[in-house]
Amino acid sequence: MTKEKKIFSILGDSISTFAGYTPAEAVFYDIWMKKEAGIFQPEDTWWMQVIDGLGGKLGVNNSYAGSLVSGHMATSGTSESRLKTLADKGQPDVILIAMGMNDWAFSVLPEEFHFEYRKMLQKIKQFYPETEIYCATLLRGYIDDSHEELFFNADGCISQKIYSDIIRQVAKETEVYIADIGKYNMEYETIDGVHPNKAGMKTLAELWLKELQ
Repeated sequence: MTKEKKIFSILGDSISTFAGYTPAEAVFYDIWMKKEAGIFQPEDTWWMQVIDGLGGKLGVNNSYAGSLVSGHMATSGTSESRLKTLADKGQPDVILIAMGMNDWAFSVLPEEFHFEYRKMLQKIKQFYPETEIYCATLLRGYIDDSHEELFFNADGCISQKIYSDIIRQVAKETEVYIADIGKYNMEYETIDGVHPNKAGMKTLAELWLKELQ
């Protein structure tokens, strides 16, 4: 008898988008960006590499470019309507959360981020009490000297470590799993300092798999 594959759903921001798989109104990796990044198929993304590496199958990827955990919008990580979509293709066995980069980028106050991240996890646990939930800490991207423009000035932000520490703390408080990719102190290759290219996606996937296997 063939063992049923686990269903994986994804909650993320622009780094986890991919045209045709994530909400069409907020895709970073559209046709043009796919070419720019050398990412042409879902198997080139970090999340599909992780799902394939764990022998699972994709449920729903609700990743939304520009979305924060914080705020009171339909696109926020705390939005109940957004969170409920993660079961649109069947109750997920595993939810992978890659959120917080935009909160960091926009310098959301740490105390606010703590409150909102905790609220997000509490809601996810309420909606999916039997699901394994993994939260990723943050990782810095880098860009080579051939690119002149960065997506934003990372040096102008509050230390990324503060947000990763909050994710670790809240994950422990709410009793969910942590994919602590930030602890490796690595950087991933990007097209603009934030958004990974094909090599950067591979780096992210490898670190996720180290944490999940």
